[in-house]
Amino acid sequence: MLRLRLHPCPHFFPSPPHPALRRHLARSQLPELPFPSAVCALRARSPPLRHAVGRVASGKRWLGVDEDEDEGEEDLGEALAKTRQLVECAMFASVAGLAYFLSNSLAIENYFSCFFPLPIFISSLRWGLAAGRKTMVATVLLLFTLSGPVKASTYLLMHGVVGLAMGTMWR
Repeated sequence: MLRLRLHPCPHFFPSPPHPALRRHLARSQLPELPFPSAVCALRARSPPLRHAVGRVASGKRWLGVDEDEDEGEEDLGEALAKTRQLVECAMFASVAGLAYFLSNSLAIENYFSCFFPLPIFISSLRWGLAAGRKTMVATVLLLFTLSGPVKASTYLLMHGVVGLAMGTMWR
């Protein structure tokens, strides 16, 4: 019978540091950085998050007493709503495009064609005309790259316009 003996490799398991080195590292102070920290860079780049990051970095709590604090929370809420809208539009577009592509590939388009306008309909019903239009355009571009201009224009005219009209008029 073959026996396999495994020995720990010294490169994967380094020896623990000397206790004097541990004490020295624990007592030493962190040096000042010559470049701005990540918090400062984020604070400078993103105006809606500037106020919230500044409060977190300085150690202040969320009190909601000042008008500035309410304004910062509103900006943050608006940014999160726009991000949520964009992500939902992208997900609906990918679901619609891949469902249409697979149903055409498997020749089952006749059975599921009533469901193809639903992602555009839901997007325009939840977020408005602009979101429905974004979903429709993203779906058509996805289908254009996957299956060509004929299938993309067929989806646009048969299902995209119908879903957009239904969602906009229902709202």
